[in-house]
Amino acid sequence: MKKIALMVVMFLILTQSTSFALRCGSSLVKIGDLKQEVLVACGTPISKEVIGYIDQEKNGDRIRVMKIEAWIIASGTFYYSLTFEGNELVTVEQAGRIK
Repeated sequence: MKKIALMVVMFLILTQSTSFALRCGSSLVKIGDLKQEVLVACGTPISKEVIGYIDQEKNGDRIRVMKIEAWIIASGTFYYSLTFEGNELVTVEQAGRIK
């Protein structure tokens, strides 16, 4: 019985999804969403800053330069930091509790 329980726990750990979805009202925001989708779901960010640029290359050929932008949004009782590369959401991090 212990072996079966251990195997179930190991299976759950190994198959656990690493993707993160942020709830904004009744919508979910997830990695890969476009800026417009996040804006519609979460509303206007508290702050929005350009934090750099990224130069994408493929096989040594330059493809394009994309703006890296950080947004701070409030959702529930927390602030979240969202990072966009170009138009795509690439990271979502909790940035503190709303006081």
